[in-house]
Amino acid sequence: MDKQVKPNSVLFLELFTEIEQKLKEICKDEFHSTFSELLRKAEKHSDVVYHFASDLKEFAQLRNAIVHTRRQNFIIAEPHDEVIAEMKKIHRLLYNPPKVFTVMTKNPVFTTPDDLLVDLITNFSTKRIRRCPVVEKGSIVGMVTARTITNWLASTKDTEISIKSIKIRDVLEFTDKDEFIVVAKNSDILSLIGQFRNSLKQGRYIQAALVTDNGSIKSNLIGIVTPSDLPRLIEKVNYAD
Repeated sequence: MDKQVKPNSVLFLELFTEIEQKLKEICKDEFHSTFSELLRKAEKHSDVVYHFASDLKEFAQLRNAIVHTRRQNFIIAEPHDEVIAEMKKIHRLLYNPPKVFTVMTKNPVFTTPDDLLVDLITNFSTKRIRRCPVVEKGSIVGMVTARTITNWLASTKDTEISIKSIKIRDVLEFTDKDEFIVVAKNSDILSLIGQFRNSLKQGRYIQAALVTDNGSIKSNLIGIVTPSDLPRLIEKVNYAD
């Protein structure tokens, strides 16, 4: 005998209740706040909630329509399949968000302070990379970009130098710590997207998210995510499993 399929209205209310419970957990809400109040508080602490706040507001109105227009044997406001699919996605992102380690480039190219700058420039060309983390004794100490090299060259315009003898440590003072962030491998992807987004609002441009086991700059570099990866990150969110 086939298992009875739940109507969309029942599925919707079950999902909505669990999403509401997650909002309470995010807000550490011990009182009986309304859903709107929970949403307003939670979107300050959760990138998932922030990202889907408008959808959740509309779903709250639909929840009210379902609850307050029940009839004895039927539901007046029966949600479409597309609504259920969107609710399931938000539910998955709240309870099991995709992690950064699933999208990062593993074992990225890096350099050390004692490496030669000319070798890094060669790597920029042959490996088609635009930035390179600098690691010393297992810690991230900076990131060299084309801008770093340009700024260093500008500082040497009145000096005769041989670039072949220049080491990475000689250009470290020209690196910009605002050009990268360090994130943990188990950070959720929407949080990372939020950091990229917020940096633009602040007039900064993050060239890379450097990934370590625990998000500490003193931990081993295991991956990298760059702005060119953003379409892949967004796709991962849209089709979260």
